[in-house]
Amino acid sequence: MRILFEGNVHVHYSQIYVQSDDEFPAGFPRDERAGQDNGLCGAGYPGFLFLTTGLHTGSVPFTVESHDHAPPVDDVWEEVVEVSFTPGPGQVALVQWAGEARWPLDLSPVDLRARYCARGMDAARAADTRTDRSGT
Repeated sequence: MRILFEGNVHVHYSQIYVQSDDEFPAGFPRDERAGQDNGLCGAGYPGFLFLTTGLHTGSVPFTVESHDHAPPVDDVWEEVVEVSFTPGPGQVALVQWAGEARWPLDLSPVDLRARYCARGMDAARAADTRTDRSGT
């Protein structure tokens, strides 16, 4: 297992992205969840993931890991979704809303299975906004 990113990210409108280039996909934000039933991780655009958080605005702790094989799902997670994802060529990054900040992710352009796990989504939704930047 490799940790590709670990830290706090600032979200707006409950959004953060994994993006394969510097531009948002054509047509964004319209079809990011096309053909999917889950509302947490949209993979409707090639090379792009649209991740939804419980918090509308504020700092959220985030970790991106890469595994050679699917790890077991830990019971700590309240929400777990998986989607097919193929990073595009070039720089892949975790990107804050509106491209305000980005963190490079060391991912090759090969077919992957992305698993997005979360906890505390309902409490974060109820809180709506967190002004504390620590994410705790």
